[in-house]
Amino acid sequence: MSQLIGKVAFITGAGSGIGRGIALRLAREGADICIPDIDQDGARMTADLVTQLGRQALVLKANVASHMQIQTAARDCVNRFGRLDIAVANAGIGRSGSVLDMSPKDWQDQIDVNLTGVFLTVQAAAQQMARLGNGGRIVCISSLAALNTSGTMWAYSATKVGVAMMVRGWAQDLGPHRITVNAIGPGVIETPLAAGLAGEPLGAIRSSLETRTPVGRVGQPDDIAGLVNFMAGPDGAFMSGSYVVMDGGLRDSRGSWEPDPKAVEEQQRLFGRAAERQMKMQPLLDDRG
Repeated sequence: MSQLIGKVAFITGAGSGIGRGIALRLAREGADICIPDIDQDGARMTADLVTQLGRQALVLKANVASHMQIQTAARDCVNRFGRLDIAVANAGIGRSGSVLDMSPKDWQDQIDVNLTGVFLTVQAAAQQMARLGNGGRIVCISSLAALNTSGTMWAYSATKVGVAMMVRGWAQDLGPHRITVNAIGPGVIETPLAAGLAGEPLGAIRSSLETRTPVGRVGQPDDIAGLVNFMAGPDGAFMSGSYVVMDGGLRDSRGSWEPDPKAVEEQQRLFGRAAERQMKMQPLLDDRG
């Protein structure tokens, strides 16, 4: 039975990956979907998939790092559908590097998108929810990296720790408005952002990851989408201020990885593709007018 009939969800970064998986799961449960994203081609693809499921979708051009753009997107969502019941602050980026040579821009972009962008998304959605007076559910996508880091992922981890902590405060702040706020910490999920960590099917990285993960497989966007659906549905009504890790048990076995030449070669190739994607998206990320 569809549990979100009549609901409207506002999902940032739903043009691909985890965000798209969440959009499709909530649509299958009956929700109409607003898709604010800088990746308009990806957003339109997600919208087409949503409409194929029999739900309505609204594509919105918005950079979560821009207060004006995300405020406008939330208002446009409400103007179109008359309500806003669920918000998922999912948009995020990753930049790796040593503290010795990470550029200030790479640091600041992660702060702007992963931390400030989550704040601005939650603020815009919560303002609409509070004004409408119907309560709401907010889910923020943090990361397993809030618990584990490395010599090159420390900046990304710092932003994700911040998300997990902000959620605890927002749960207290927004509770009187009947708005719950929770965070999810995905492990390695097969998405464009995590391609270098998830590896290729049957590849050396994937084989190592599956061996180290107690459930024996890499995560999929549908895994995270199922937990979002729980938090957004009636069974999640008493849950607020929580940070829930969903990683197949990987967090307790991360230290056992020993690179082999095939895995290193594959990772370099995948990171090269990620760098190309980053270069393509960077002008859109820098547009905050």
